[in-house]
Amino acid sequence: MPQPVTAFLRQGLLLRAAIAACLKKASPKCVHHLRSTTRRIEATLELLVLSADVPRIEKQAKPLQRSVGRLRRAAGIVRDADVQSDLLNAYNLTPDSKRLREDLAAVRKKAERKLVKRLGREQKRIELRLNNLEAILGPALGLNLSGATLITVTQSWFAENVRGLDPQHDQDLHTLRKASKTARYLAETGVDASKAAAALAARYEAAQKSLGEWHDHFLLLHQAHTRLPADSEMLEQIQQDTERLHRRADTAAGHILATA
Repeated sequence: MPQPVTAFLRQGLLLRAAIAACLKKASPKCVHHLRSTTRRIEATLELLVLSADVPRIEKQAKPLQRSVGRLRRAAGIVRDADVQSDLLNAYNLTPDSKRLREDLAAVRKKAERKLVKRLGREQKRIELRLNNLEAILGPALGLNLSGATLITVTQSWFAENVRGLDPQHDQDLHTLRKASKTARYLAETGVDASKAAAALAARYEAAQKSLGEWHDHFLLLHQAHTRLPADSEMLEQIQQDTERLHRRADTAAGHILATA
């Protein structure tokens, strides 16, 4: 059966290691691991608040959620620059590729400095808040959720967080992407114990992937509009790719919203 407390304890160790690794060297791999770890621990905290009958759990979770959220956002800026740089590989034959790559490198360097400062400020606070939560969760260490319960909690959380979203609006489409990712991580708590939970996680992951591909190009397009001349051949190519991926994202959004 899914064990959310055990998952949280494991993720706490991974978060500590990810912070230490990024403080040592904020490589693309380390930053990606830090960001995904923060998202997973945020999802597990949501699950614990919703399903664990533990006194003060919500009050104790909020400070950690705030600290982890600050790390996630700081890491996200660095990660976006890394992803956009990778996307440029498809446009290397265009004359503006080098220019945009250099601009993205400057953006990343600045964002990396801010991330390292944020990590230094948050490391001790996160350690303290992890310890506090681990202490109060001790009595619930044996908490087991059935696959059916996990699926119900995940689907209810997702439905609540996507209510009223219109995929025709870019910001709502982006919100749907983030909600799909969190729902995926919620469901993945039971991936080893429940085939139904694993299938649900796979559906959210598929939606997240389509929405993420569009959003990555959407951000690259914004950079291109900002940095390149209006008649840039590369800008036109990125625009076309973004529109194509937007259509695919709209389809994925419709499918996942139909199940909410």
